[in-house]
Amino acid sequence: MKIDPSKIYLMPLIGGPIAEKREDLRPHLGEAEFLSLEYQTDSDALQPLIPDCFQLAKKPTVTVWFAYYNRVDFMANRGYNEVAVQAAARFDGEKDHVEGEYVLVMFLNDTIPIIRGREQVGWPKMYADIPTAEAQPNGHILCKASLWDQLLIGMDLAPPKKQNAIVRFAASKIANSGHFLYLKYIPSLDGPPDANYPNILPMSGTRIDELWRGNSGEIFFGDPSKADLPKQIVKLLEVLNTLPVRQVTQTLRYRGSVFIRDDLCHRLR
Repeated sequence: MKIDPSKIYLMPLIGGPIAEKREDLRPHLGEAEFLSLEYQTDSDALQPLIPDCFQLAKKPTVTVWFAYYNRVDFMANRGYNEVAVQAAARFDGEKDHVEGEYVLVMFLNDTIPIIRGREQVGWPKMYADIPTAEAQPNGHILCKASLWDQLLIGMDLAPPKKQNAIVRFAASKIANSGHFLYLKYIPSLDGPPDANYPNILPMSGTRIDELWRGNSGEIFFGDPSKADLPKQIVKLLEVLNTLPVRQVTQTLRYRGSVFIRDDLCHRLR
């Protein structure tokens, strides 16, 4: 087998290239529902979780979001769910100077987008059970991620208020001008890591059809002292529990669709 370096491959190689060129890498998520809670935490707790090549934003801000996708093109129009924890950060290098959201961890309930995202882009993705969000009798919305029936991350949003078209348009502009920041790290069992560099992915492919906003909710992480889980997951829970909620600053809910702009992903320098 001869590998064409101009084309895009995923393991296993026997399937051949999945794309002819970078411009073809625009996964489409035809239906997306997104719920998030943003809060202020302690700088001293958040700083150790950010690689040295990044800096925290002026305010130590954490966002936890759950997303529920359907009609995903690379999954034969099936869907998947995910949850992420991210921190407001910036990168100042020799060439690039940019603000964005540094992704601390992501959990997904399907291995196909996990492998695709980790190999191609470097997302810090892991598996979890993530059922659809539940509407509560009091109007709250409950989101959960677990593994082996043990809680990893939970979010309880108070009823947010639906926004008009003007606010929705403004929110769409903000959403599509942001960036995901992360460190692409691929370990090696023999010597230095195979990959270890900062990456950026523009958030420029989101369409918001309906939008709700609020400022009240709760985040709760699983208790590592009670967890009968893999050691790596227990360590993640220990870290997440060091990020106290000092003030909830915003909650969001939207429905729409997403193009993931993998074609615009690139190294920061």
